Amino acid sequence: MLLPREQGPWNCGYYLGAMALKALCEAPEGKLDLPSLQERMGLLTKRAISPTQAVAAAAWLYLLDAVKLDETGAIKKCS
Repeated sequence: MLLPREQGPWNCGYYLGAMALKALCEAPEGKLDLPSLQERMGLLTKRAISPTQAVAAAAWLYLLDAVKLDETGAIKKCS
């Protein structure tokens, strides 16, 4: 759910997408593999991020053309 009312903001798609973008902005060359993205998102939020949450955030950003996959499969922030 993008904006759940019953849960805290750290579980919403907008927040997770923002944390994924922030993690990519801070990464060298603006790209990370999925496990590294999940780890950095967890550090930024100070909460455990599940693989499902990391994949959902990356997929949502991909659909928005905010990120793309490079030839190695790493997630790269679009300029």
